[in-house]
Amino acid sequence: MTQDSILHPPASVIPPLRPYQLQIAKAIVDSVLNNKGLSFSVEIARQGGKNELSSRLEMLLLTLFAGTGGDIVKCSRSFKPQSLISIERLDKLLSAFGLEGLYGKVGGYTSEFGLARCVFLSADLKSSVVGHTAGILLEIDEAQDVDKDKFRKEFAPM
Repeated sequence: MTQDSILHPPASVIPPLRPYQLQIAKAIVDSVLNNKGLSFSVEIARQGGKNELSSRLEMLLLTLFAGTGGDIVKCSRSFKPQSLISIERLDKLLSAFGLEGLYGKVGGYTSEFGLARCVFLSADLKSSVVGHTAGILLEIDEAQDVDKDKFRKEFAPM
């Protein structure tokens, strides 16, 4: 499986990303693969495919880092339902690409593919997230709804 096959799959597998999604995906992947460490703020109109873009990036990075390892950390303002929806979306996408049996779930909040992991966490004020490291990517879903102090103290150091 190649980067191109995930970003440009045959329409029979899953609809291709829209041009604006593709532009965002390529910029993020370039930053990750070339160790640029850039931050991106992505704003897409409601029902514009932000979550599809996010799951496609997660799948691509999981497959690219399966041999070397590392963690993607994705936080949402709550675990239920936001993180659970993201977990389900990634699982469906991995299955659509015929990868069932090649990835696993750990603890109900982590998807593993080879040595790479995607950890889904809550950014709720009461959640405990200390100890995780976002070596591949740190995603903040609906960042405007995440408490700034919580982000600075617990997520930014990742």
